[in-house]
Amino acid sequence: MTGIQHICRLMGTYQSICEGQFFSVIMSNFCNGFGYSWNIFYSPLTAYAPLIFKIFNISFTSCIKIFMAVVVYLSGLAMYKFTKKVTKNDNIATIAAILYILAPYRVTDMYVRNALAELTSFIFIPIIFNGLYTLLNDEKLTFTMALGTIGLILTHTIITMYTAILCFIYLILNVKKLRNKKILRNIIINLIFIVIISSFFWVPLLEHKMATTYEVFVPGRMERPATLKDLKVYPIELIYTPKIQTHIYQIGIVNLIGILLIGYAYDKIPKEYRKITLIFLIMGIILTIMSLRFFPFEKLPAILKMIQFTFRLFEFTSFFFAFVAAVNIGTVLKKVKVYDVVFLLSISILLLVPYKSKIEYKAHDETELWPATEVTSDTGRLHAGLASFEYLPSNAFKNKDYIITRTQEPIIVSGNATIEEYSKNGTNMQMKISDITEGTKIELPYIYYLGYQITYTNLNDNTKEIIKYSESEKGFIQIEVNQASENICINVKYTGTMEMKITVIVSALGLLVMLFIAIRQKYLLYSEKYSKI
Repeated sequence: MTGIQHICRLMGTYQSICEGQFFSVIMSNFCNGFGYSWNIFYSPLTAYAPLIFKIFNISFTSCIKIFMAVVVYLSGLAMYKFTKKVTKNDNIATIAAILYILAPYRVTDMYVRNALAELTSFIFIPIIFNGLYTLLNDEKLTFTMALGTIGLILTHTIITMYTAILCFIYLILNVKKLRNKKILRNIIINLIFIVIISSFFWVPLLEHKMATTYEVFVPGRMERPATLKDLKVYPIELIYTPKIQTHIYQIGIVNLIGILLIGYAYDKIPKEYRKITLIFLIMGIILTIMSLRFFPFEKLPAILKMIQFTFRLFEFTSFFFAFVAAVNIGTVLKKVKVYDVVFLLSISILLLVPYKSKIEYKAHDETELWPATEVTSDTGRLHAGLASFEYLPSNAFKNKDYIITRTQEPIIVSGNATIEEYSKNGTNMQMKISDITEGTKIELPYIYYLGYQITYTNLNDNTKEIIKYSESEKGFIQIEVNQASENICINVKYTGTMEMKITVIVSALGLLVMLFIAIRQKYLLYSEKYSKI
């Protein structure tokens, strides 16, 4: 289901771009043709990045498959770079990358859940910790943490929130280093750039949150107690997956063996990374416990319950345990040879064989997906392009039957008017109205989102003005004509809000400034290096 949703989202994004929305906001074909927005509320990276491969004129499904392959490579590379930064050991870094790529939960994300955004977020967790580790252990200003965090914000909001919490805990455990003013300054600078550069996403999000109530913001909507309770993991699933279970929540045999080696290897681990190994081990164990049946997760604060599914915590344990296991294995074997790494890779792949019956990847006929974007059922999972309707205004959510039966024409809510002509194409609409009385309210065939521009033209004197619109009782756009007229023309098009346009500029300028500082830092570093020769 999740995979179908992401394919539909990709198709909707592509269509809206073709319609002239440079930044895809309104997917005009969605929600029975009344327009629906994923990209305002859901991190946009995975709605755009796979479309790069459309230049090869391939299907949307193929775009996602290729993108997933790229994600696998980048995830491994990011893990390798982080581990190499900490341990200064190529072999340990290689082992960590292998274990991270082949983590059972990551395999589940890819082949069972088909959770494109969550799978992509695996890239950024090692990058963020790489940047944070560098900032804490070097007085030089780097932006690895900022780039990783921005990437994660634009990929998966919930994973971002939990990563921020874990990074904060890591900072607390290294609080002595924050007494160094240069280190503290560099971290603050990174945080400032994170806020500025990602503002083009979170500002419109907050703007819509303040405009009206959307289902995604309704208390209890995302942190459903039933979901948190029913989808917890049984302890046995950490080492064995029952046949009736399609999701794989195992730690992984190689990971488990590597972790258990801590008792033997700990004293032999170099002091430079002994502490971080222990911290990661403890964090991994705590997160694993939090995902289990007996843990009262539903009693935690609401912000933590927004994770929706406790098994998402396995993304972090995959990272922490891969690092710990790699350090322990590398320490025990001391000098790891190439054939040791090949052997480990072979064993790791072979150990995925028992998961074969749990893994599925179904090809979907994309011609059948567009009808799935229609609002046809509450329960039949026929709303793939709408997720679970969570990005509808609450008024629209409560009136889904109205969305099903409503025509594509404007509706006179109150007052009097005669619609002479009417045409609609995507987010663009034009209609001519005669004999309209003052105060007439008209409901337009668009779900209520900010950013539409509605122009009123009096055909008698050719005067024009921008009409402000509101939300109707059914969750649609509603306008009110404040003066009587014999003949008027109303034009609708989607342009985005002023805040959207400003934050795009602010984000772009912030990125340019950050790149300038980074390039300048590199230049000064190389100048200093070559001046000593």
